[in-house]
Amino acid sequence: MFNWFCKISLIALILIIFNSMLGDLLFWVKYSFPKVSSTTEHIIDTSQEPMQINLNDSKYIRYRGEKGLYALKPQAEYSISALVVAKNSNFWFRDIMRNKFDDVALLDLGLVWGDLASNKKELYKHIKFNSKKTLGQARMLYYRWDATNPWGNNYITSHIAHTHMIPANPNVMGGLLQIKKNDIVKIDGYLVDIYTDKSELVAYTSMSRSDTNASSRGSGACEDLYVTQVQIGNKIYK
Repeated sequence: MFNWFCKISLIALILIIFNSMLGDLLFWVKYSFPKVSSTTEHIIDTSQEPMQINLNDSKYIRYRGEKGLYALKPQAEYSISALVVAKNSNFWFRDIMRNKFDDVALLDLGLVWGDLASNKKELYKHIKFNSKKTLGQARMLYYRWDATNPWGNNYITSHIAHTHMIPANPNVMGGLLQIKKNDIVKIDGYLVDIYTDKSELVAYTSMSRSDTNASSRGSGACEDLYVTQVQIGNKIYK
């Protein structure tokens, strides 16, 4: 009897893993062939601070995740021009221990701007970055700097953002997947709080670039960005 139980458990585990791997494959096929919506001669300026216009009494955005329905509450219009220092789309076995947040925010980017983005060699000389997620755990951007950095601690922490991307449509998601580390990008959209369709809170977005810990509005200082447009070089996806 015990042997039969072990065999059935093993078969069930294999089926779960196979189903998850199939879901991962279909995910990449779905988003891997975006169309360029337009091109532009506008050069992305990473020296500028992110543009944020706070909103009052905005309407909810109805959003369909891969597994459920959600309501996104826009808190601010948002646009950021930045250097990509980390990208995390490595969510293999996504169906195993996937939470509601993972169902909505499909990719993470580590972004820097201002003086940090002006010299990549100097940046990586003094600061190390790592964006990661393990099954069932938080999605975090880990970074550390050395004591000889020329910017100072406060400047560094206020010019690095770990941003969770919520694509407005499959083409935007495909554009986000085209992004590589060290790309210069401009991303437009809305900072949003995330709720289920039953009004259960999933996550608050950060509303400041200077918050740095789990006591912040974003429960970790991360921006949750509903992305309506992505610019990579001269290519725009929307």
